[in-house]
Amino acid sequence: MKKIIFLLTFLVSINTVAQEIHSVYTLDVPRSKASDFVKMHKQFMDIYYMGSEDNKMESTWLFSHTYGSDFTFKVIEVYPDILAQASAVNYGTEVSKNIDAMGISYDEKKMLKDEWSTYFQLFLEGHDDEVRVTFEKQFFISEKDIDFSKKHIVVFNSNNPKWKDREEYISLWNKFTRQPAIDLGEALAIVPSGHYSGSSYTFQAALWYSSWDSFLVNQNSLENSGPMSDQRKRMWDIGGNHSDEITTFLGCNWSSKGTPSKTFTIAK
Repeated sequence: MKKIIFLLTFLVSINTVAQEIHSVYTLDVPRSKASDFVKMHKQFMDIYYMGSEDNKMESTWLFSHTYGSDFTFKVIEVYPDILAQASAVNYGTEVSKNIDAMGISYDEKKMLKDEWSTYFQLFLEGHDDEVRVTFEKQFFISEKDIDFSKKHIVVFNSNNPKWKDREEYISLWNKFTRQPAIDLGEALAIVPSGHYSGSSYTFQAALWYSSWDSFLVNQNSLENSGPMSDQRKRMWDIGGNHSDEITTFLGCNWSSKGTPSKTFTIAK
């Protein structure tokens, strides 16, 4: 039995090496400090990306809670694979090193480091984290230009199919959720992922919409799709626990050209 468990773990690890990894943090920042947190998040992400690009996250994405679960912000750090995520430089160490390298006075450096301590405390207290592996073959990116300088509505649909049922579930999800959203033409992007470490759902998909109106068009289409077929019932039967989190995209370091940038842009 131990040999079987080891073999399964080994196979999962090998398959994950080449897949994009998302480190996901849900934060419990007090609402009264949310605006200050966003400003500090930009400031310290920009400092983090100063200098060498070696062993750093490829991109970082910030979302605010809008409707659903009880959290304030969601932060997603993107790495090309699990090895890059595991070997990445420490965020705090890199920020401190880059502050020391800045051509400013000792007092200004101390002020920045004090502000970093405030920011990190807000980030840390009451947070949850997990690592997710993406299903890149199921990605959908619209041909429309996605303006990451503007806010979007992003819905995180989560289900908890058993590991033995997940492949079948994803196949049905492709047919009854992903493809209808693509055909309707309202979704800007669909990014599915699976649980890797931490504690969370075995399947999750982030669906991006340009506005509330766009999201509602998609939602109304799903609600008016008629009686459930046997296959759709099967999808829900094996899907396990389900939750939806509606968030607002607040910013990232992804440029309008679709490439990483060293500047974190707050969406307007």
